[in-house]
Amino acid sequence: MAPFRVLCLDGGGMRGIYQAAYLNHFASHVSGVDQPPVDIGRCFDLIAGTSTGGIVACALAAGRPLKDVEALYAEHGSQIFPYQRLRTWPFIGGIIRALGCGTRHGENALREALQETLGETTFLNIQEKRGIRLAIPAIDMARHAAVVFKTRHLERLNGRDDQRTLVDACMATSAAPILRALAELQEPGSGARVVYTDGGLWANNPGALGAIEASEILASTGQNERPIHLFMLGSLPAQGGEEISDAQRYRGAIGWKGGLRAIETSLNAQAVGYDYISNKITTVRGPDNFAYRLPAQCPSEQLLAYLKNMDDARPVVLNALRRQAISDVDFAWAKSNEPGSKLEAFRAALSEGYAVQRGEEMK
Repeated sequence: MAPFRVLCLDGGGMRGIYQAAYLNHFASHVSGVDQPPVDIGRCFDLIAGTSTGGIVACALAAGRPLKDVEALYAEHGSQIFPYQRLRTWPFIGGIIRALGCGTRHGENALREALQETLGETTFLNIQEKRGIRLAIPAIDMARHAAVVFKTRHLERLNGRDDQRTLVDACMATSAAPILRALAELQEPGSGARVVYTDGGLWANNPGALGAIEASEILASTGQNERPIHLFMLGSLPAQGGEEISDAQRYRGAIGWKGGLRAIETSLNAQAVGYDYISNKITTVRGPDNFAYRLPAQCPSEQLLAYLKNMDDARPVVLNALRRQAISDVDFAWAKSNEPGSKLEAFRAALSEGYAVQRGEEMK
């Protein structure tokens, strides 16, 4: 029985370029560099993405080439997060973030970049024209409630998001506190004003969300025997953790860097915790089910220094992230030849999807 394949993409600010480059390079190994690119979105039964991972997820669902997604970060990153040079200065950068300098300009720049990449595509378009299920987490600020924008892939869903554009979903899920403006959207149908913030505050690693959605989809369609193969791709987060002195135990807002360090702690803890939960949800279904984080090698000391700020859009940083992605894929590709490995299963997802794609193109 063919597995139900799920792709989940973590949040991580400008590090979304790493995810786009990782998937693009892995797919080029499958297709060959001189062949048409793999339509990765159609290789999976469900795609979930949070924050910057939500942007990559929506682009995959819409069938946009990943080189366009890389370009979105490379060409528009310095407008999405203005004052790039000043942001690298410890004191001045802290003031810029504390005062929210440039967030209005950054919001406009991001919407324009997303509009250029995704156009007016809606969740209903994705489901009807592409046959793809999509889930994007965010937070409704009026209720401080976790929400998930979804295609109507379950009978119980009322189509609330059918007319929601992917651009609006991306604006909401990536509205990172302190770094970005909160996202103000007009709700489809009612036109009500709703303000959203970053889904990464509750599901930066959307693996558990993907596992639950997949389980419910299979249960509702009478396919409980079908195994779930869930793959998670991070955004190369810097390794978290710190040694706390006795004095630091009593730190206030300044010690927490105005809240940024608390957010960083939350994101790192989620990456570990939701990996575990995702794996538990899938493996209790049977031995052929799994949740697997695609591997990344330890970044260089210089790259680790760059990863301290999620809003660092300098070309040197983005190029370093791309290089790391290529190196990580080459490492993973070698392991994908091992029979029965999770990486072999990921390779099979892309290879089988590409075979179907090429067959359709040749008709």
